[in-house]
Amino acid sequence: MSRCNKKTKYNNGGLVARKEFKGIGSIEGNLSGNQGYRSGQFKATANLGKAKVSARKFKDSMGNSATDYSATYSKDLGKGFTLKAKVGKNYRGMSISKPL
Repeated sequence: MSRCNKKTKYNNGGLVARKEFKGIGSIEGNLSGNQGYRSGQFKATANLGKAKVSARKFKDSMGNSATDYSATYSKDLGKGFTLKAKVGKNYRGMSISKPL
């Protein structure tokens, strides 16, 4: 059975709720607003071995909305080199790096 942490906080008329599943990922929801403006966002992340996958959905009372998703893969190549590949809704790329 997975262990999870649940956090909820209120700030300036908003609500942030986050549930974290240790070693697996997290789910987070944000709601905020006042008389003239309201917005909400939902984010989820998952750790799948050496890969991390995330998704986000945003919407507000002015008709703005956004949907984003991404996946990142990281692998140690030895001798300090790291391979990182990223894929997202509007981008993709790969890099090999080594700290100085």
